[in-house]
Amino acid sequence: MNSKTKRQAWLSAIAFCALTFGSALTAQADIVVVTGVNNQGTDNVLLNPATDVLTVTGTVGPDNLIVDFTSTSGSGLLSANPSGQATVSGGTGNDPFSQLSFELAGSDLFTRAVFNINAAAGGSVLIHVEGVNITGGFFEDDFMVDANGQNFFTVTSINGQLIDSISLTAINGATFDDVRQVRLGGFVAAVPEPESYALMLAGLGAMGFVARRRKQKA
Repeated sequence: MNSKTKRQAWLSAIAFCALTFGSALTAQADIVVVTGVNNQGTDNVLLNPATDVLTVTGTVGPDNLIVDFTSTSGSGLLSANPSGQATVSGGTGNDPFSQLSFELAGSDLFTRAVFNINAAAGGSVLIHVEGVNITGGFFEDDFMVDANGQNFFTVTSINGQLIDSISLTAINGATFDDVRQVRLGGFVAAVPEPESYALMLAGLGAMGFVARRRKQKA
């Protein structure tokens, strides 16, 4: 089972618990997207330099959590410039592109993201957010972006959600020159994988069996 499959299995398990045990995790959730910057509780994503790669990587926060950026538009290749405003752009020549997704590696989650879309052509951006405790499993809405302008967005969970990934898709004629100044915050450390829970439960069961046998002998 690869890391992405493990993450999806864990998220499904939490979602099931949220629906089954409403008192522990509320099933009502809200994601708020606003234009502008709210950096409170966030850290800059520090990018690793890259040219024409399928996945741009970076680190964020005091624990240097790994952030993965991927794209499905065009060739899917991305480049990264870590200097200045730290940009993630298209492949060679910084060709305009139309889709970018980012997430923390492993099973780590977050609750706030800030980013700036530098649009090559104006139109709209479809912001798609997936995570834990989000009603329906995801949030999605579109927002206007201007060409060659500052298009800052802040995505925040306000009712106990945990964000797994954010996807940005250019629509209504828009294209991206780059996405820059990405910040993340409200980190939730990686949780045990389902296999770990299975081993833990098996161990507890074995301990209980031994305890019963000892009690019977006594």
